[in-house]
Amino acid sequence: MTLIEMLVAMAATLMLMAAVAQAFSIFGKGISGSRSALDTAGRMRSVAWRLRQDLAGATAPTLPPLDPADGLGYFELIEGPRYDTAAVANSNELVADVDDVLLFTTRSTGVPFRGKFETGTIESDVAEVAWFARETVPATIPRTYTLYRKQLLVLGYVGAGQFEQTGQNRIPTQPFPLFYETYDVSVSRRKDVTSDTLVPNSLVDLTRREFRFLHNPTGDTTGGTGFFPYPFVGFAQQLPLPHLQPSVSPSGDQLPPALAGLIFDTTSVRRGEDVVLTNVISFDVRVFDPSAPLQPTASNTDVLAPGDAVPLSTAGAYGAYIDLGNGGGLPGPNGLPNALFSGLGQVKSQLTTDTARVYDTWSLGYEADGIDQDNEGTVDQGTDGLDSQPSLDGVVDDAGERETSAPYPYPLRGVEVRIRCYEPTSRQVRQVTVRHTFVPH
Repeated sequence: MTLIEMLVAMAATLMLMAAVAQAFSIFGKGISGSRSALDTAGRMRSVAWRLRQDLAGATAPTLPPLDPADGLGYFELIEGPRYDTAAVANSNELVADVDDVLLFTTRSTGVPFRGKFETGTIESDVAEVAWFARETVPATIPRTYTLYRKQLLVLGYVGAGQFEQTGQNRIPTQPFPLFYETYDVSVSRRKDVTSDTLVPNSLVDLTRREFRFLHNPTGDTTGGTGFFPYPFVGFAQQLPLPHLQPSVSPSGDQLPPALAGLIFDTTSVRRGEDVVLTNVISFDVRVFDPSAPLQPTASNTDVLAPGDAVPLSTAGAYGAYIDLGNGGGLPGPNGLPNALFSGLGQVKSQLTTDTARVYDTWSLGYEADGIDQDNEGTVDQGTDGLDSQPSLDGVVDDAGERETSAPYPYPLRGVEVRIRCYEPTSRQVRQVTVRHTFVPH
């Protein structure tokens, strides 16, 4: 062979090897993307199963208000101001409705819940759980969130460890980050003139908002202005929503002092124990509203519901899963009547804000606690045995005389949770939807 022939042969061989290498690279990336997508789908299925189990064991009937004496716990849903349509309006934004919060008590029908207790573990059939998302730190491109599930065991009486040593079923107050490093127990801070202690919660206690996870970290239960109705770490006073407040460290998620105990952050040796899913771009909790109008599209292949990008003009049917308060308290579109859950809620709840809407099973205990929640000069007029203001309708102690009200005093028939993830390797978006009905069937 001549030198020129050898050079031509070598060039052809190199071109062939480059083509083979390119094919293997594409093939390898495809396999890697597929495996990553399958892994994401598996993790999402696991999270969906955990959420279904929690919802299936919910102890509180969604029929507000509840009587604390029944010991049923609670169910609370916080709807933030974000909607999926916000992502539609901004084509550069993958993140949609990711600011919702689920908090409720749940009972395990199988293996008991287990949590950390001092140097060992402790079990209970009942737990207080909180589901919410926070922005990933360090920041990612595209922007993603991390989904957390906080689990605290409901025991009522502990009878072990430091709780037993005090002889009072309570321990001296500790900062919540320090307490949660050692105990996975649902406790409330009880602060009075002579003591400041942490007391384990029962389902009776948790019917009332002031005893729930991060609803009243100061421990003031006097019900005065600035405390009642004990919002979730003060969401009514802060923007953004507190559980979405950014980290004080750009390199790792570190909570500001006001949110101490919300998650296990980078200062905790338990970092990551409450993380259930990463790369989240939507955690959207919706309620079933039987009065929500539905409108068929022009092609009759789909229907429009409140909160969709296209406003409704007529109603062909009713009943849909919608974002709580999606109507903002305004009249229905084009004269359509407001749906039950489209407004901001009852003013007497003192939870009607533009920042967030709340569904809560509430507590009748506020009507017989000796506190004037509505500041109109009469205490507990809804249970005083008189036909009191503002009702004066000849009926003694009817609902119109109560000082407070659940934000939405209507039965909640079901919820829908949409969890959406971005898989960075394959650049795919996956969604899992969990629906749960509270109607016996």
